[in-house]
Amino acid sequence: MSSTYYDILGIRKTATQEEIKQSFRKLALRYHPDKNKNSEESKKKFMQIVEAYEVLSDEISRKTYDDNSYYKSYGSAQKRQWTPSADFDHVYSYDEIKRKYMQHNFGGGMWDISENASAGMWKATIILLASLGVFAVFILLLG
Repeated sequence: MSSTYYDILGIRKTATQEEIKQSFRKLALRYHPDKNKNSEESKKKFMQIVEAYEVLSDEISRKTYDDNSYYKSYGSAQKRQWTPSADFDHVYSYDEIKRKYMQHNFGGGMWDISENASAGMWKATIILLASLGVFAVFILLLG
């Protein structure tokens, strides 16, 4: 059975732009080829997700899509040919999607040693912990 762009993103036809973005972010991060060892299945699914997002996230193309009777099924022989943008690899890189859509995560500070932390933060934290360890050993030896 073929799917509409709404089905691909798992949203209702009445979804808001924020709901479209949220669904895209969740699905793009889950199916991105970089996260899935470049499997052909994840590449295909990811391209469907990107295509659906590009059409539905733009109000004009969404209206055109909704107004055309041939949108009923994704993959219809009559549907227009979608072409990825010229800077597709940059815009839809796994790191760019994470950076763009993970801005609202709360965290940070010295103990936020996530994958977003820089190498400098790692080094500073390790040096701090090592220094504290040496200081504790020094106190124990004197005491």
